[in-house]
Amino acid sequence: MIVKSVTMISWELDPFYTRGGTAYAIRRLADQLTELGIETRVLLPEWPDTVHANDRRIVPLKMRAGVRRAPRVVQCSEFCQIALETFEQIRTNGGSDAVIAHSDEGAMFTVLQNGKRSSEPSVFWLHSLYDPPIDDLSKDQRRPLPSQSLLASAVMMANIVVTSTGILKDAREFEWPDRLKELQKALITASAEHRVLTVESMGCLPRNSEKRLTRSSNLENLKNVPSPYVLFPCRPSVDKGLGIFAAIAERLRGDNIACVAVQRPTPRAQPTNENASIYWLPWLTQDELLVAMRNAACTVLPSITEGFGLAAAESISHGVRTLYQEVGGHHSLPALPNALAVPLTTSERAQLYDLWSELISVDPDSWAIWTRHEISLRPLVDKWVDAIRSVVYRTDGGIENIPFPEPPVEERWGNKLRHRIAFADT
Repeated sequence: MIVKSVTMISWELDPFYTRGGTAYAIRRLADQLTELGIETRVLLPEWPDTVHANDRRIVPLKMRAGVRRAPRVVQCSEFCQIALETFEQIRTNGGSDAVIAHSDEGAMFTVLQNGKRSSEPSVFWLHSLYDPPIDDLSKDQRRPLPSQSLLASAVMMANIVVTSTGILKDAREFEWPDRLKELQKALITASAEHRVLTVESMGCLPRNSEKRLTRSSNLENLKNVPSPYVLFPCRPSVDKGLGIFAAIAERLRGDNIACVAVQRPTPRAQPTNENASIYWLPWLTQDELLVAMRNAACTVLPSITEGFGLAAAESISHGVRTLYQEVGGHHSLPALPNALAVPLTTSERAQLYDLWSELISVDPDSWAIWTRHEISLRPLVDKWVDAIRSVVYRTDGGIENIPFPEPPVEERWGNKLRHRIAFADT
């Protein structure tokens, strides 16, 4: 089959609505598909404060008044119902060769679509292991789910499941906590049934021509940061490893190594005084962040969980020495001189999954949950502190920051997806 058109179901898309790396990833996938000559529609929720990008591919969906005050899983469920109705109209008016539902926000679409007679393959793109509790859904909303796990339900029902080799590696090598067992089983089953397509973060990087380097007033704050410094280049939240980074910062206070992170895009008090040892920069644009990364001794990414590890991949691709934790999507980061793994034992990976399962049951940015695990993860913090000291204080010239070559065209997400859709058996 020649793939001529696809429809994507997404909660966010840079710059339409951006909360994290997923928005950039979906934008780049849409751009790659468009470059391949594939007509690409992106169905998105329309909120009053949404940035309206001048992009004819966007199909904004009007949300019911008041739904934004509902729990997030309810908002997403209602969005997916509206998206399904819109997709039925698209099917009637010419159709789509495939429909791609992104992350937990689009999972319900895959479930609902499964109950419809359709000829086009359904693709469920698993960007992260965030599996929201479904308790807030009504009985009618829960009825189509074959599992108590929203993500597991989507994985069970999709014709094609996209994830990273690292997520599958973790699923096969140790037992996940009860909160994630249904998802683990669904992924292993989907892989055995040859329904899984694995793609890696390097296939989602922007082209070299897209990289920009500018100076701005935001970066003036770097002048007040002692040198050398290490940078935490992610969204500042517990699930991205902020708790581990805060513990590292406290340990490095006596080593004359500054630990720098970026504040949230809107003013908000930091949750606890565990952050007192961190130097905070204002929220940075992508090109400003690049300046901060290149001035750092290294970037550090002690993530609790990772779907693809896009932040680490971008840091590595810019020739920045990058320390990362071998969990989930980080497993597949290439063994380049500037990609430096802090190795984890299988037991330590299982500990991180235990922490993650508690966070998604309450709040991925819960410092109370992190505090309960902090003592048991001190040996891991020790590894990080030793690794950072080793990189910063090397006396043999250190590790050369080298340019990263353009990833092979065949590894780009759009190319791999087009090929898989073309040969999908629905």
